[in-house]
Amino acid sequence: MLTIVLIMLAAAAVIVLLLIVVLFVFLSYQYRLDEQTAQLERLPASFDGTNFVFISDIHRRVIPEHLIEKCIAAGGADLVLIGGDLRERNVPMARIRSNIQKLTRIAPVYLVYGNHDYDDDMRELEVMLAEERVRLLVNESVVLEQRDGSRIRLTGVDDPRTKRDRLSLALSEPEDGNELCTIVLAHAPILATRLPDDAAIDLILAGHTHGGQIALPFMGPVLRRETDSPWLRGWFQFARKQTTGPRLTRLFVSCGFGTSGLPIRFMTPPELHRITLRRSGQ
Repeated sequence: MLTIVLIMLAAAAVIVLLLIVVLFVFLSYQYRLDEQTAQLERLPASFDGTNFVFISDIHRRVIPEHLIEKCIAAGGADLVLIGGDLRERNVPMARIRSNIQKLTRIAPVYLVYGNHDYDDDMRELEVMLAEERVRLLVNESVVLEQRDGSRIRLTGVDDPRTKRDRLSLALSEPEDGNELCTIVLAHAPILATRLPDDAAIDLILAGHTHGGQIALPFMGPVLRRETDSPWLRGWFQFARKQTTGPRLTRLFVSCGFGTSGLPIRFMTPPELHRITLRRSGQ
């Protein structure tokens, strides 16, 4: 009798374990379109209401068509910003290209590299990006201009975690750049710990952390890396010491889209963000 009870308990434990695994896998692929608003005090009036799609850490995943269609149905975007880790080692180039082509259906694409983008042949990746008309930002800035002449600056910084970032170089152009509302695209939020005092930055968009990838109730993330910044996911802000430029620098950290190591997520849903820019007080 005892043997039968033990067998039944063992079978029940196996069933529970399998159900947990199925739940983890199911939740790992529950993609969501996440609507966010960024309040920026230096944003020109003509840019109020501008929308960016922001996605980071795709890794090995395939962006589903229904998510692209949902984003377009929600109003689309003016630009798509990719925060690095577009791929990792041994991801077929055809899959990467397909993901890019889906994103370009929404809007023109701007990209910075993450640490995993350097895992494979860089030349092949760069050729593909050029063919798909993706604007790669490697420690450089571009100016976005409206018809009324109003401008903002979009700055792309190479991977901070592998020390390829050159923020001062990226902010050195154009000459009047510090007077412009500035949005920085970076792979890792650790960049925010390296900001010079005179860096007039309004908003930083970053990923890399995966939000911890696996989090537990009342415990938080279980895969947090010791080398990561203190900013894991969501919104943060920092008061600036300088009297010129914005009073605050805001940071948004995405939970990302794919996975690294274990191919599962829990309580850190894979996200495609649609961020609306608003002037402070609007």
